[in-house]
Amino acid sequence: MYQQYGHCYQCQPELVWLNILSDSAIALAYYLIPIVLVYFIRKWQDFPLNWIFRLIAVWIVAAGTFHIVEIWTLWHPVSWFLGMIKAITAFGSLGTAVLMMRSLPQVLSTPSLIELKKANQKLELEITERHFTEEALRESKERFHNAFDYAAIGMALVGLDGKWLQVNRSLCEIMGYSEQELLSTTCQEITHPDDQDIDLNYILQLLNGEIRCYHIEKRYIHKFGHIVWVLLSTSLVRNVHGQPLYWIAQIQDITERKEVEKTLRQQACIFENISDGVIVTDLFGQILDWNKAAEKMFCYAKAEVLGKKLGILHKPQQSGVLTQQILDELLSTGRWSGEINFIRKDGTEGVCETVVVPLYNEHGQPSATIGVNRNITERKQVEAALQQANQQLTGWVQELEQRNREIALLSEMSDILQACLTVEEAYKVIAQLVQPLFPNTSGGVFIISASKHLVEAVTTWGDVNVGFKTVFSPKQCWALRRGRSHFTVADAHGLQCSHIEETGEALCVPMMAQGEALGMLHLHSQEKEQLTIAKQRLASAVAERIALALANLRLNEALQQQSIRDPLTSLFNRRYLEESLEREVSRAERNQQSVGIIMIDVDHFKRFNDTYGHEAGDIVLRELGMFLRKHIRKADIACRYGGEELLLILPEAGLEVCQDRAERIRQCVKHLDVYHQRQKLGNITLSVGVAMFPDHGSTGAAVIEAADAALYLAKKAGRDRVVVAQSLGETNGLLTPVTASQLTE
Repeated sequence: MYQQYGHCYQCQPELVWLNILSDSAIALAYYLIPIVLVYFIRKWQDFPLNWIFRLIAVWIVAAGTFHIVEIWTLWHPVSWFLGMIKAITAFGSLGTAVLMMRSLPQVLSTPSLIELKKANQKLELEITERHFTEEALRESKERFHNAFDYAAIGMALVGLDGKWLQVNRSLCEIMGYSEQELLSTTCQEITHPDDQDIDLNYILQLLNGEIRCYHIEKRYIHKFGHIVWVLLSTSLVRNVHGQPLYWIAQIQDITERKEVEKTLRQQACIFENISDGVIVTDLFGQILDWNKAAEKMFCYAKAEVLGKKLGILHKPQQSGVLTQQILDELLSTGRWSGEINFIRKDGTEGVCETVVVPLYNEHGQPSATIGVNRNITERKQVEAALQQANQQLTGWVQELEQRNREIALLSEMSDILQACLTVEEAYKVIAQLVQPLFPNTSGGVFIISASKHLVEAVTTWGDVNVGFKTVFSPKQCWALRRGRSHFTVADAHGLQCSHIEETGEALCVPMMAQGEALGMLHLHSQEKEQLTIAKQRLASAVAERIALALANLRLNEALQQQSIRDPLTSLFNRRYLEESLEREVSRAERNQQSVGIIMIDVDHFKRFNDTYGHEAGDIVLRELGMFLRKHIRKADIACRYGGEELLLILPEAGLEVCQDRAERIRQCVKHLDVYHQRQKLGNITLSVGVAMFPDHGSTGAAVIEAADAALYLAKKAGRDRVVVAQSLGETNGLLTPVTASQLTE
């Protein structure tokens, strides 16, 4: 009997030899497979996953060893050794499986045989194409060399250091050097000293790849010393990696053209800078050219008159006759001179002295004319201008006398307006002061309402029953819409203000102060020519002084409000609080009445500042101040006591009224929605302390101290509540919190 793995085999030789042969065959196969794998790896050493084959070979050898040990255990049971071999095989199998699964994407990415065949075919195609390309490149290079050597303009290959690498015949002829002489020099050596750096910026742009080529005109020094002007076109050649190799330069001799240009510039300079207007025309009077002096004289730009007839400068009835007279005398005597009346582009007339001579072509025949014109208009107009000046001077003297009288009245009006104490007082005196300045007119001063939707008359003079409305919208007045004076005549075409109802003349002058329209000064006359230009200027001055006076009065009132208001919450400040509380306590003491004090503090106000920023805290206080102004009586006084503490003074209010008012404020504030940067802030809760005069103090300061103590207890008791201060007769420290349910009971 043979034992294996705890099993017993019957003594049957066939069964034993069957197991022995099977295990031997399997072991032999397992040993042959690693040999093949090792041979494969040695032959294909650059295979990307050859480590997998090594691992599989180790695992197969372990499996073959396991079968050899199984044969051995038929006669010599070595169970522990067999188990270890089996465990090693198991761990090797699992490790191989895990590593093969992790390497599966890399295995799948390995090209297949078909893909390798396709890649090989593509490579062969590329090699063929490259062969054709090299052949085409060789032919192109040969054509380039032929074009380079026999080009009509100079061509050269220049190294990055400026040394000539290759030059053609034309370039040697331009410079006067032989090929060997030129190749032994550099570009800088034959460049004119003043043009050494002229193309430095272009070279940097080419090297940086910003431009493909550049074209400049520069000067070279000929072998014999004279200057050669050339048109240089340069481009950069790079290798396949983008590295610069050398420059290709195309050089064209433009020396002759430069000489011609110099001569033409000298002639053009004389033509353009002569003080007289020069006009060149053909024999039919068509304008061919004229200079800047002619542009200034006739007010036509050169582009406007080229190709047009000279008759555009003359009156239509004189143009044809004058042109023919000049041409006839020019052909017979060779010269014409005289005075000509001309018309400028803007329609004004002038006079010029003109001399016309012919221009001859290469055959000696007259082909064009050139006329030199000197403007004598000013000389002709001097006497008329002097006479007109004398007339204007007489009118100005009369106007100045009237202006002096008006200035005296304006000064008196300014003094009286500055002496006014209130805006209402100023309204009453404006009509009496303005009417003497504008006799035979009616009008009024209109003020824009705070809502900017209405304009209402605050004072009027003259016949106010006809002519204009006393209340209207700012959109109905063109002066207010445009921000400038608006004059209209009823029977004339123009923009009419819809608040004017009668015929005649009307003037609306906006009253501006510090860039803002305060209102409007309106003047209306049934008779024409009452509101002259001088009167309109006077109206503007009057409106300016009225606006300034009203703005100053408003500013004084605003400063008075700012001195008693807190700028953040718009509530009264502490200074006003102390004055008002002293006044209300004295009044209550005289009348045997009470005064309520409500001290309010925002719970966890520091959290708003820390969480949302100090700007959010300011918004909370601003919204709370707006809420208090809307929810208190007119007689009540809301003040900012300090920081986030607010205080309400309730004159002639009892304790129950104060408690009820405090609790309502506390409850309503919880429902406020306050936003900062489109983000809703948390709910606002208040701690409130209530104290009464004279129950909780005989002075205003004592009552505030009692309310502050009650507020402290409200915060100490958990916040978000109303606490009433103790009476003077109660035990110290016993402050009673009040809830909404207690108030309801």
